[in-house]
Amino acid sequence: MSWRTSALGKVLASILANGVRAGLRDAAGRWLRRKLSVPYDVVHDYEWVLTGNRPASRPRPHQGPLKINWLIPSFGEQGGGGHFNIFRVIHHFEDWGHEQYVYIVGETALTEDLATESARKNYFPISSRVKIFTGEVAESDALVATSWRTAYAARGLGNTARKFYFVQDLEHLFYPEGSLSELARQTYRWGFHGIVAGEWIAETLRRQFNMECSSFGFSYDQGTYSPTGERRFSETKKRVLFYARPTTERRGFELGILALSLVARQMPDIEFILVGFPSRSIRLPFPAVFPGVLATVELAKLYRSCTVALVLSHTNLSLLPLELMACGCPVVSNSGPNVEWLLTQDSAELADPTPEALANAIVSLLTDDRRRACKAAAGLALAQSTSWTSEIRTIESALFRGLNPTAPIEQYA
Repeated sequence: MSWRTSALGKVLASILANGVRAGLRDAAGRWLRRKLSVPYDVVHDYEWVLTGNRPASRPRPHQGPLKINWLIPSFGEQGGGGHFNIFRVIHHFEDWGHEQYVYIVGETALTEDLATESARKNYFPISSRVKIFTGEVAESDALVATSWRTAYAARGLGNTARKFYFVQDLEHLFYPEGSLSELARQTYRWGFHGIVAGEWIAETLRRQFNMECSSFGFSYDQGTYSPTGERRFSETKKRVLFYARPTTERRGFELGILALSLVARQMPDIEFILVGFPSRSIRLPFPAVFPGVLATVELAKLYRSCTVALVLSHTNLSLLPLELMACGCPVVSNSGPNVEWLLTQDSAELADPTPEALANAIVSLLTDDRRRACKAAAGLALAQSTSWTSEIRTIESALFRGLNPTAPIEQYA
């Protein structure tokens, strides 16, 4: 058993992630829930849910640049794609003249100075100041919630012209049906203008919640991911990369491992690379390499060295498929509208979400050089047809449209 899986290790990990006070309380709460099967301190932990609604009260602007307040969850040095996307938009908006403040909602171990420094060092070199949300924000033209927790904070603020909801996934699906799923679900009914990642989310929110939505697409960092460049491993062996996130249900860890076990039975000489979580004690029926946490440049080298990649998405698609495709690595994924708003059977190998179907899809690419080359070429073409600048212009247009649908949208490049 590694130190991370021991009781003391979990406490230390919680303290490192959340600070001493919040870390100890988190550990105590998890211990009580496990031992006593009861919540720890519901009213204390969720009192922010009881915040009342304050309608937007400021007049809507007819032109820009805009004053924008972003409400974001806490973050650390190793953030996910969600925070990268938020700070990427903020960075572009700064270049286009918009005035912005960023507020961390919820407990964090960071001070405002450290949070600002971390955002600039680990995400994008923004000039905007990162603040800790204490119940008040500066007046704005647009107030943007970026998660269901921050949507509750936005609900209680009225000093803005319009409230927006930057939705990158359907967060109510992250939980079993119960209190948290329902609390997250309610946020889609509050009349915020949704700026959402992909048409699958947009169609779901319009149909199920009658939510006004504008959608944007994904792209990749063209300065980092490309099919040419140094490779991290030699090219003498075929290898399969799996985006393995055992703590993230929507990434289908168990399904992926079962599929890879079937591949290993048919092709025992394949090397398996598991990325997405640190190396730990885990029993697998096949040998695997755990590269651990890598910088993006190292990731690109790794992607270029892999023959096929398996990336599963049971809610919204991740950024990984385009990044892998941009490096010339063909992608296998599960089929479904949550994936096929971007990926197609031409650009990727899509299969039913069963171990057998996914394994067959991987083996078909490993054993058919022509098919694999066609998928790699189509995937690369799809990736190269995208642009973050274009997608962020779409987000900017959605803000103007939500603020004043009758006025012409002006650009401020």
